[in-house]
Amino acid sequence: MSDLGAITDTIPWYFICIVALILLVGSITIFLRAVFDARGKITAAFAAMNLLLSFCLYFILMDCFAFCNMTTSRIRAFLPFEERLFAIPYFYYALIEVVSGVLLLLCSRDALSYRKRNLTQDSIKQALDSLPEGILISSRDGIVRLANLKMNRLCRLLTGEILKDAGKFREQIMEMGKKQGSGFLVRSEGGIFLFEKGSFELHGDTYERITAVDVSDRYQIIDELEEKNGHLLDIKRRMKDATELSAEMFISQEEADARAALHNQLGQVLLMGRHYIQHKDTTDPKLVYMATRQMNSFLLGEEAEPYKGEEDDLSRAVAMAGSIGVTVSIRGEIPKDSAVRELLSRALTECTANTVKHAGGDSVTVDISEGRQDMPGVSEVAGNTPDNTQGGQSVIIRITNNGTPPKGRVSESGGLLSLRRDVEAAGGVMEIVSEPEFVLSISLNQNNDLKNGTNG
Repeated sequence: MSDLGAITDTIPWYFICIVALILLVGSITIFLRAVFDARGKITAAFAAMNLLLSFCLYFILMDCFAFCNMTTSRIRAFLPFEERLFAIPYFYYALIEVVSGVLLLLCSRDALSYRKRNLTQDSIKQALDSLPEGILISSRDGIVRLANLKMNRLCRLLTGEILKDAGKFREQIMEMGKKQGSGFLVRSEGGIFLFEKGSFELHGDTYERITAVDVSDRYQIIDELEEKNGHLLDIKRRMKDATELSAEMFISQEEADARAALHNQLGQVLLMGRHYIQHKDTTDPKLVYMATRQMNSFLLGEEAEPYKGEEDDLSRAVAMAGSIGVTVSIRGEIPKDSAVRELLSRALTECTANTVKHAGGDSVTVDISEGRQDMPGVSEVAGNTPDNTQGGQSVIIRITNNGTPPKGRVSESGGLLSLRRDVEAAGGVMEIVSEPEFVLSISLNQNNDLKNGTNG
C-alpha cells in the first residue's frame, strides 16, 4: 500500500486534506462552545483532545506536502521521526480521520443535547431573534451590547444605517417620532412602531434598554374609528342644519297659516261691514260692532285672537256667512267627527267670502254624503280614493254657489291653499272644478257616526 508521501498531488491526497480541514474547524467550534457554555472540565477535556488530534493530523499532512515538494533552492531540515510519519501508509491517516469524525459527531450530539436542556448564550440570542418585537440593550455610553434581528432591521428601515451607536439611534427616533405616553410613535413604510426606553442594573453596571412594538393593526383601527367619527360628526352637523331648516320651514308654515287665517277673518269683517252699510235693515249691528272691535284689538295686540262669535266652528261659519249677506244651505248629515267639522267650517268660510268677492252671489249650498260617489269635482286618485279604510266611513263634502262661474281655472292662494294643505294632511282629497260651475269637493275619512244636520 502506498505511503503518505507517495500520493501527494493526487485525488486521495486532496480528499484526505479537505476532510482534515473540516475536522479541524469543527473541533475548534465544539471546543469553544464547551468553554463558553461552562459545561464542565470533562467535556472541555474531551473536546480539547479531539481538537489536538485533528490539529496534529492536519499539521502532518501539510508537513508531508512541504517535504514532497521541497526544492534545492528551498531546503528545510526534517526530523527523522517526521520522515517516518510520511512513510506510513495513507490508509492509517484516513482511519485517524474516521475516528476524529466519530469523536466530533459525539461531541456535537452532546452539545445539542446540552443546549436543549440548558440556557446558553446562543439559545438566548436565537430566542431574542425570533421575537416579533425589537430589543436593544446598550451601555450608558451607547455601545450596543445586544440587539436582535428585528431591531437591526428597524434601524436599517428608519435610518438606512447599520445599528452601531445606540445613543444616536435613540436621538433619531425622538426626532422622527411623535410623543406617545412614555414612548415615541414612529410611522414608516414598514408599519407603525412604538419605541419605549428603560434601564436596568446588572452586576453593578447600568444598561439602557429600547423596545420596539409593531402597533400597525391597533392604530389602523384607531385611524378608521377617527375617520368614522369624523363622518358621524359631519352627519350630526347635517342633521342639525336639517333640523334648523325644518324648524324655519315649520315656523314659516305657521306664519303663513296665521296670515291666511288673519286674512280670512279680516276679509269676513270687511265684507260684514260693507253688507251692513248696504243692508242695515237685515244686518245685526251688534254683531258687526263686536266683530270689528275685536279684530281691531287683535291687530293692535290687545286681544289674544279675533272675534269668533258662536262656540261651534260650523255655527260660527254659518253666522259669519249670514252677516255678509250669504245664505247657507246644508243638505245631508253633518259629521260628528270634530276634525271633519272643523275642515267643513273652514271650507264654508272660504267659499262664502269668495262668493261675495268674486262671484257676486248670495247663496252657498253644501251637500254632504256618505261613502264613495261619482259626482262632479271628485276624481279617482290612486291611493287616495274615498273608500272605507281603517275601519271608518268616508264623507264627501260638495260646496257650490249661485254666483257667476269663474272665467278660467281658479288660482289657489291664501285661504284655499292653506285649506288644501290641511285636508291632505288629514289624509283627504280636495279638488276644485271651474266649469260649468264652481264646485269645491272634499273627501275625508271619519271614524265616528254621522249626526243629523239642519238647514241653515
